[in-house]
Amino acid sequence: MRTETSHFWFGKFRSEAECFNFLGENETYYEEDDIKEEDKYISEFARSQSENFLDHDFMESGFENENVSFEEKFSKYSYADQWIVEAKSRSKNQNLESINTIVFISKDQIEKPVSIINSKFELLYIGEIEYEI
Repeated sequence: MRTETSHFWFGKFRSEAECFNFLGENETYYEEDDIKEEDKYISEFARSQSENFLDHDFMESGFENENVSFEEKFSKYSYADQWIVEAKSRSKNQNLESINTIVFISKDQIEKPVSIINSKFELLYIGEIEYEI
């Protein structure tokens, strides 16, 4: 049995565009040769986690319709049958309501994961979950 451990966040964004502007890779990241490595970030999400680079190949995220159950929103993600019960339980413990966003990424990509709460959105870190792959 092989397992993976990932950091998980659930949250609420006002729109899909705002969500992916925050989570998506900066298109100019690889072109910015005049900026010191420690001063550039692969995404706003990476910046929020104090990581200059995250390998998006080890990250899965999505913005989902708010009018369906937690399971309906997130069961299509990789290995969801392995982590969805635990993720739902932790989300309830955090009193997250109207969740429309998920982010999870391999544990080794972020050293000190944190929640992000501001006037535009909230993305709450619910911890690490280990699951079979």
